[in-house]
Amino acid sequence: PEAAAKVQAELRLVDDQIERMRLIVTQLLQFSRPSEYAGYVENVAPARALEDCLLLVGPQLARTRIEVQREFAATAAVGINRQELQQVLLNLMLNALHAMPASGRLTLRTLDWRADDGRVQGAVIEVQDSGTGLGAEVEQRLFQPFVTTKTDGTGLGLWISRSLIERYGGRLTARNRDDGVAGAVFSIRLDSEPPEAA
Repeated sequence: PEAAAKVQAELRLVDDQIERMRLIVTQLLQFSRPSEYAGYVENVAPARALEDCLLLVGPQLARTRIEVQREFAATAAVGINRQELQQVLLNLMLNALHAMPASGRLTLRTLDWRADDGRVQGAVIEVQDSGTGLGAEVEQRLFQPFVTTKTDGTGLGLWISRSLIERYGGRLTARNRDDGVAGAVFSIRLDSEPPEAA
C-alpha cells in the first residue's frame, strides 16, 4: 500500500490518458463508420438526461465556481437512444465548462416545441454558458470535422454530436447569446417520435 500511494498521482495520470485515447479512437470510429453506432430508440425525458449528465461532470464542476441554473419546462419526451443523447449532452456541457475556466453560469434549459397547428411535437434542450461566445469565423465552421479551439481537442466532438442528433431527425445548432450577456447557446431539437429511418 505504501509503494502504491507514492505513485498514485502518476497512476491516475496514466488512467486519464488511457481514457483520453479511448475517446479519441471512439470518435474516429464514429467519424468513419457512423451507421455502425446507431442504437436502440426510446422515449427520453430531457430533464432526466441533463441531470444524469450533471452527475458525470460533477468532478469538473467541483473544481470551478460555476453556478448551474436549471430551467426545465418541457413536458414532452424525445425519441432517441439514451446513451447517444447523453454523449451529445456531455460533450456540450464539457465544452461549456471549457469556455468558463474558473467561474460563470451554466444554464440547462428544456422546453416543448410545437408544430404549426400548436401541437407539441417534441422538445428543445439547450446548454448555455457565460463564456466569451463564438467568434464569427468559429461559428461558421463549428460543426465541421477537425475544427477545434482547444489545445488538446480532436475537433470531432461537435461534428459527431450533430451527426448523432440528425440520425434521429433532430437538429443541433449554436448561436451567441442574445440577452446582453456574453456566451454561447447550443440547442438540440428532437421529435417525440423519431423518423422510421432512424
